[in-house]
Amino acid sequence: MKIIPNRILAVFACIFLFFASSAQDVKNVDVKTVPQQDIKKAQQAMQDAGLSVDDAADLARQRGATEQQINDFRNRITEEGTGDAVISDPVEEASELVEEQQDVERSTRSAGFETRGRIFGAYLFNSKNLTFEPRLNIQTPKTYEIGIGDQLLIHIWGNSQNDYQLNVNSNGQINIPDVGPVYIAGLTFNAAEEKIKSRLTEIYSDMGGNNPGTFAQVNMGQLRSIQVNLVGEVVTPGTYTLPVTATVFNGLYLSGGPNNIGSFRNIKVIRDNKIEKVIDIYQFLVSADPTDNIVLKDGDILFIPPADKRVEVKGEFKRNGIFELKEGDMLNDLIRFTGGFTENAYLARTQVLRKTQQGQQIIDVRYDQMATTPLLNGDVVSNAKILESFANRITIAGAVYRPGEYEWTEGLTLSQLILKADSLTADAFQSRGMITRYNPDLSTSTIAFSVAEIAEGSKDIVLQPEDMVLIKSHFELKEQQYISVDGEVLQPGQFNWSDRLTLGDAIFLAGGFTEGADSTFIEIARRLSYTEAAALSDTVGHIIVANLSRKLTIGENDADLQLQPYDHISVRRAPNYRQGETAFISGEITYAGPYSISNKQLRISDLVTMAGGITPQAYLAGATLERYSEELGAERVAIDLATILENPRSEKDLFLNNGDRLSIPEFMQTVKITGNVQNPFSITYQSGKNAKYYIDRSGGFDSNAKRKKTYVRYPNGETAVTKGVVFKRYPEVTPGSVVVVPEKPEKQPGESGRWLAIASAIASLTVSIATIVNLTN
Repeated sequence: MKIIPNRILAVFACIFLFFASSAQDVKNVDVKTVPQQDIKKAQQAMQDAGLSVDDAADLARQRGATEQQINDFRNRITEEGTGDAVISDPVEEASELVEEQQDVERSTRSAGFETRGRIFGAYLFNSKNLTFEPRLNIQTPKTYEIGIGDQLLIHIWGNSQNDYQLNVNSNGQINIPDVGPVYIAGLTFNAAEEKIKSRLTEIYSDMGGNNPGTFAQVNMGQLRSIQVNLVGEVVTPGTYTLPVTATVFNGLYLSGGPNNIGSFRNIKVIRDNKIEKVIDIYQFLVSADPTDNIVLKDGDILFIPPADKRVEVKGEFKRNGIFELKEGDMLNDLIRFTGGFTENAYLARTQVLRKTQQGQQIIDVRYDQMATTPLLNGDVVSNAKILESFANRITIAGAVYRPGEYEWTEGLTLSQLILKADSLTADAFQSRGMITRYNPDLSTSTIAFSVAEIAEGSKDIVLQPEDMVLIKSHFELKEQQYISVDGEVLQPGQFNWSDRLTLGDAIFLAGGFTEGADSTFIEIARRLSYTEAAALSDTVGHIIVANLSRKLTIGENDADLQLQPYDHISVRRAPNYRQGETAFISGEITYAGPYSISNKQLRISDLVTMAGGITPQAYLAGATLERYSEELGAERVAIDLATILENPRSEKDLFLNNGDRLSIPEFMQTVKITGNVQNPFSITYQSGKNAKYYIDRSGGFDSNAKRKKTYVRYPNGETAVTKGVVFKRYPEVTPGSVVVVPEKPEKQPGESGRWLAIASAIASLTVSIATIVNLTN
């Protein structure tokens, strides 16, 4: 239930304090003559009370002030140039302040992402994944300090319901309707909440007491922004607008953090012209301690001075780089910053390289001196690896079950080491092993031993540190033994030799015989024995001819033919074995197609007879034979089919080969002229005419024709050339022939001079011969 407060008269009295000094009755006050300082006091009282000029005028009327007095008071304020600019509506002013805060654009990062060398900690503010973004959507801490521009949300429920959205104005107040201004700036949220609830009991009478009926809840709404200045050795110095919840790390991230010479351990937060906090970022980097990451306030200055002392660290430390030290830090503190030594570090000595005015000097620091060893600016601290040499290592390799490195102990023998390696393998070479041992000057010496004697215990050798024992497999000491099979087998190739391998086993490994294999004539080529090879002789090998069952059955003959390493087995083809052989005939023949060659004596005439003979349209002079051979490939064989059919089984009647193709064309009526003639084309055949006739019919030779090389290619593949030097005899032409006129070869540079030189030499020789003849006569 709301009530009207009784303190409004007190507010009025505060506003018009100057009346009390002028007159007892308000109506008797002459506003025009009131001193200016009293006008200013009245204005200040109105501002503190959060009243506008109109509100003050209403209060004055209630106290009996006349309209003339109120107008005079307005004029006095206006004459001084203050008016409503000073005594403004507190609600409107707070709303405008919040809008202004909301319109302020908060700063974003403008610095690039650079690691800036090897400076430890530089990555902290140069990572896209670690932004230190302030958390805004969290419950307001009870210790949060209320400031100008903050927004408070008040929710009333119970017997009375209401909601307030109030903003802290420039005077640090919120104006609660029917309650008036409440000054809360600078209070913690917890204290402000208590004060607001206490003031609300003035208009909600059942809110207080032991059994309240009305309740209030206070929450923070829109939070204000603050401005912070980052100066000194900053990547991007300047003024940054941040959320009110922003911390030191937020500001450092937006500015890029300390620059190349900036300190990470002496960052000062200056507040109200005093050093509020000195930040040491190493506490966060090394120990994840966020204590120094305090919340910033409006107007704070973050000052980053240059680093006073920096030391470079390299070698066997978990972190290498450049570290900053504070006064009093020792070498062990630096090592703590690096994360400690690596597992390979040589702890007995850490080295410090120091620059002095006299030059550089090296300081060796023992492990127990680190806590008392101070460092200077520019020092370089390094630590070397422990040596990779072993003090008690021994090695065994080769034909043992577990080769590798083992512990050497005083008095360890070779036989004991072999037992450590789970003994010798079955293929161990028994005649010799070898120990490689380091001499005092680190050169090596070799100790040979009998593996068999060590194994049976008749001898033993005492080992020394770093001895390397090698026992080889007997397979490593000889060529890989094999046999080879080729010829009429399905899978010819090389195969591993093994003891008691027989000829039948070898054919079995090669996939067995082909259909054309002659199993009664198998040749085995064998190397000479070691003894035979050592003596000079014309014999270079042995040839063994054997026969074997095609079914590879195991018998006495198979057992007798045991093979030796490197035997070469050749399986021959049966002498009369032939795969299906075929000859083809096409063209002007009664039954064209393929025909099997059943006898080696079959000839071309036999093929024509088997095909039913030629047709009446057959042009025998144009018949051709195509034959394929592995040496020459496909080739065309010139034949005279007419002569062959007239004289079968003559020399010209060739034997047939597998794949032969006999083609008999239809009678041809044209002759083709090609090459270097004026108009190459085909002409109707004229009986009895030679090549010159057809060349003339095509326009004659052109300028590049090599006339004396003109030739005729007949339909059966034969060729006839032009003969004669002065009087040329051109070859005869038959139907279907091709007259070819070749081109002159291009003249090479200097060729004419060469012929001139030859002519000159001949002339000189002629003159010389004539002179000799004259002298003789």
